[in-house]
Amino acid sequence: MKKIFLLTAFISYSLIVWSQETSFTVSVQPDTLLLGNQLQVSFKLENGNSQDFTPPAFEGFSVVAGPNMSSSMIMTNGAVSQSVTYSYYLEAKEAGVFFIPPAKIQAEEGALFTEPLEVIVLPNPDGIIQKNPGSNNSFGWDSDFFRMPELRMPDFPKEKEVPKKKKRKTYKL
Repeated sequence: MKKIFLLTAFISYSLIVWSQETSFTVSVQPDTLLLGNQLQVSFKLENGNSQDFTPPAFEGFSVVAGPNMSSSMIMTNGAVSQSVTYSYYLEAKEAGVFFIPPAKIQAEEGALFTEPLEVIVLPNPDGIIQKNPGSNNSFGWDSDFFRMPELRMPDFPKEKEVPKKKKRKTYKL
């Protein structure tokens, strides 16, 4: 009985560890944009411990903000998954087709690399400003609160001079 329990526990543990593969991915939002607008590049390591992150050289782009790092850990029915995300906000210097080269991260499994990504930057003669990739217009801090009109104090009339009471003329009879 004890051997069966140990064997079952070992198989369960190995399935949990096997199902949580380490992955290192990259995402770009948006992948096509107008010149003068920003894009967000995010590098995400899932189910691994990062020790050394090396971002790519963003040739053809200016780094507006970053690196911004966020991490999360989720436990569901005893299974633990964790992730670390490094984000950058970039602005293209000119129109054209650009590639985000692979980033490198040193994890317990060894060095991991992302795939290169293509970004298309179109000319913007009208100077159109697109929505920032990081703003999601959730719960009203950046946007209209429930699409309500702006609340303002009403314009009260300024104090007017109070008209003086007229004296009544009285006549004696």
